[in-house]
Amino acid sequence: MDKPVFLFPTEAEAAAFIRLMPEAEVVIIGVGMAEAAAMTARYLSLKPTRDVVLCGIAGACDERLVVGRVVEVVCDRIASLPGQYAKEYRSERSTGLEPAEAFTVNASGEALGYLAESSMPAVEQMEGAAVAAMCEAMGVEHFCHIRAISNRVGESRDKWRIEEAVAVLGGIVSQLFK
Repeated sequence: MDKPVFLFPTEAEAAAFIRLMPEAEVVIIGVGMAEAAAMTARYLSLKPTRDVVLCGIAGACDERLVVGRVVEVVCDRIASLPGQYAKEYRSERSTGLEPAEAFTVNASGEALGYLAESSMPAVEQMEGAAVAAMCEAMGVEHFCHIRAISNRVGESRDKWRIEEAVAVLGGIVSQLFK
């Protein structure tokens, strides 16, 4: 893998990583599918790259993941698209992290209606499938997607442990890509 560019939805999600790896190329892409896809396309059109790592927080869809765990998403899809339009975005495992599947959603809790039995734990986040689609369209050769669990899907936002998840995320991603 060449030196990757690291995409984060928010500055808060990137902060711990930037402190640990100030020399890394980090791009803040925004929250949600539209903003994340647009900012990813803008970056890749100005500075084509072979290797992209998307990082951020996620909600655990089932009991197999605890808050603070970091996973590598190896399959992602937009939760609410009807079957005939649904597409799975798969990526080769790049790390020794536990593999997970993800649902890209517009609102927290949306993935619960789309869960299917899986051998992998599932997470919900708001950017993954959109960024994966844009990387595929822009010819990115290697896409890696890493998420830290900040909450259980369905919990009220005041119970989310964002700071804890972001700190763990920054530490693990900086170690993986030293």
